[in-house]
Amino acid sequence: MQVVIVTDRNEALHDFAQGLGGDVEWAKSAEDVLSRAKTPPWQLVVVDALTPGMDYKAFVMDLLRVNAMLNTVVITDMGEEDFHEDSEGLGVLCAVPGNPKWDDGAKAMNLLCVLYGMG
Repeated sequence: MQVVIVTDRNEALHDFAQGLGGDVEWAKSAEDVLSRAKTPPWQLVVVDALTPGMDYKAFVMDLLRVNAMLNTVVITDMGEEDFHEDSEGLGVLCAVPGNPKWDDGAKAMNLLCVLYGMG
């Protein structure tokens, strides 16, 4: 599976990216991803809500307008209940902790594989 991670914390998210196990591309800006989202090479977009200036909700809504078939995962420091309430209706596959580890990446990819009938 092909994945793009929108972040400025590439090094800090290295283990998480390894856990995803797919072809991982790094993007510095939401605009870069949005400009290519109509016919993307990715099955999963990971948005780092901890990136300065990133409004993950606005980004996910914009992404849905461009290509509603893309799956999203959000890296956040919000609690599970708060995140669920905050992201309701956005179709986010899951949230992962602000400092995700290898296991978090593997769990997110497993959810995606189940969604695609590959799990």
